[in-house]
Amino acid sequence: MDTISFEEKGSKIIVTATGEWNLGNIKDMEIVFTDILAKKPGMIAINCKDLNGVDSTAIASLVKILRKTKEMNIKLIFFDLSPNIYHTFELMTLNKFFTIMTKSRFEEEFGG
Repeated sequence: MDTISFEEKGSKIIVTATGEWNLGNIKDMEIVFTDILAKKPGMIAINCKDLNGVDSTAIASLVKILRKTKEMNIKLIFFDLSPNIYHTFELMTLNKFFTIMTKSRFEEEFGG
């Protein structure tokens, strides 16, 4: 099942993404991110361990979220991407705009 949920940990919010982010569920994803941005956290970290795929609609939405986080001075981090999703980010040169980390590096720098 495709889901998105989040947990608040102080000034950071950890988003857990599962399944596929695509045209069929992008509105749900955007609603969750609108709620998260309204909380004005210092950081939004997206755990992509169980995210299996993203389509162009989801990518466009993530770029909008990146713009909003920059405007609001919120750090946006993606971590624990599968090789397929990382490859997609690389092909689209999104890895130059998004902060992408391994899970272990994220935990070292920002805690669990």
